Amino acid sequence: MADSEIGATGHQVTDAASTDAASTDATADPVVGDLTTGDAPASDPAATDLPAATESATVSPAAESPAAEPVAAEPVAAAPITSASGFPRLHTETVERFGRLMRMFPVAVSSEAMALSWANQEDAPQGATVVVDHEIRASGLHGRLWTVPAVDSLACSVVLRPALKMEDADSAWLVAALAAAEGAQKVSGRQLSTWWPDSVVDATTREQVAAVRAEIQLGPGRVKSVVVTLRFDLPGLGLDASRKDELLEAVVLAVDAACEELAGGAVGAAYGKRCALLGNRLMIRLLPTGETRGTARRIDRGARLELESPSGLVEKITVDQVRDMKIV
Repeated sequence: MADSEIGATGHQVTDAASTDAASTDATADPVVGDLTTGDAPASDPAATDLPAATESATVSPAAESPAAEPVAAEPVAAAPITSASGFPRLHTETVERFGRLMRMFPVAVSSEAMALSWANQEDAPQGATVVVDHEIRASGLHGRLWTVPAVDSLACSVVLRPALKMEDADSAWLVAALAAAEGAQKVSGRQLSTWWPDSVVDATTREQVAAVRAEIQLGPGRVKSVVVTLRFDLPGLGLDASRKDELLEAVVLAVDAACEELAGGAVGAAYGKRCALLGNRLMIRLLPTGETRGTARRIDRGARLELESPSGLVEKITVDQVRDMKIV
């Protein structure tokens, strides 16, 4: 792979432009007069042009009629569930699977978006999982698109509530990648490696078979919640769609195990043992500008890559600094 362009994930990726949606509230005009007949309001003199009655009408007593049968009241439809903006919410059933709460959607913007909504608006618990069959916009690190067709993908997002300091929040990326590698390896039987910061690759070919993302929500002085998203290339793992459930179960259980390692402070070491990037000399293009070179030595507990220069100087690179990189 020397001198080959691999991007931040170790493979060619596609940038996606963000789109903004604007909404406009419509305000109804007040009704003036009778819109059916064209009459003006009663206060308008034009509405009094009819002649007054000059003769008294004789009213005959009304004929008695039998009492009407009681009419059953029509059932009142339940008010639709709406969001704060007044639009109907997408309703789905919450079920328990693999020892956790789970929601499954045939189509959605992304599994990450649905899990974030669940976590932030409904206080989803640790381990709550969202699975989406067809993602409209499946994006990863820095908005890079996941280009594997939906029929060949498994996409899931898991809500985490870790006890993390703010400076170690990016360790959630390690949890996601470690779980993706271990779960997929168990089901596929293939030897897999992590590829910092956001990929899982075949250990032999170094072809990407999974991508991960961590969306971190901060509270006052702490990490409030994390949503980790894992996407898998089923053909790349030698799996077909009939084994999605098997892979899903293995992956979410691997997330649980990785969270235990995170709580014990061992997730960085476990990730490093699987990381195929370590020991390679890299050129990394940085955000917003610039580049750096050195040998990848280790990944620390905060998911920072330690890059050692020929002079022995060690530079720490964070996940959000990486534009792309290649082995040199």
